[in-house]
Amino acid sequence: MDLLAQKKTRYGQLRAWGSLSFVLIVIIAGHLIDTLSTEIILFLILAGSLIQSLLSVNIPPVKQVRHSSFSASAKTMLNRRVIIFLTGAFLMLVSHGTYYGFFSIHLENLGFSGSFIGMAWALASVAEIVVMINSERILKRFSYENILIFSFIVAVIRWSMLYYATSAFLILFSQLLHAATYGAFHLASILYMDKLAPKDAKTLGQTVNNAVTYGFGIMAGFLFNGYYFEIVGAPVLFMISAILAFCGGLLLFMNKIMKENS
Repeated sequence: MDLLAQKKTRYGQLRAWGSLSFVLIVIIAGHLIDTLSTEIILFLILAGSLIQSLLSVNIPPVKQVRHSSFSASAKTMLNRRVIIFLTGAFLMLVSHGTYYGFFSIHLENLGFSGSFIGMAWALASVAEIVVMINSERILKRFSYENILIFSFIVAVIRWSMLYYATSAFLILFSQLLHAATYGAFHLASILYMDKLAPKDAKTLGQTVNNAVTYGFGIMAGFLFNGYYFEIVGAPVLFMISAILAFCGGLLLFMNKIMKENS
């Protein structure tokens, strides 16, 4: 975000490269798993991490000047708008626990092959890439809050769909909704937190956002789903995910209404 400076709406165009690599690896991994075994995943993770570590030394440096203490910056994270946003975002990521942790297992239980599972993941990433490439247009036309609320609505639809979807068509269609539930949500979240955090606390704001959502939120989602997956099954967990997404979206919507009326 610091490197982008005044062109922060271009964040999605940079982030699209990560999604593109994800598309390539899930397609390749799907075929390798069908041909070899799931043990190939460990080798791919090791190789990918090694390459990433070597490339990271060339990340452009950014000069940072500390204007305030950590405690002063931390206090800015305790205002009402930040807390409500983080709570809603936390619920959104908890709702993704079934998808990120057990979507592949669910499809395998339904009888789909590893190649189909890889294709389904790839399709979701292609959908998010389309959103990220067009991020400037989207972010200039719609407010961050409206994009976030819309992504929650789509998440409710998506998880509800996976509650009963057993056909390849419906499953692949639900993957297209990843454009909103991850692509649009991620973009709006990063930029909304950048907007909420004061100049001296923008790095802390992104750190807290990432920790609460993709850290604590995903962990809580995995923990809950890991415990109940064999007890109630994936369909019921997807419906619970829809309820969590609804609660998160309602929280942000009510906050928007109160702000407009105040």
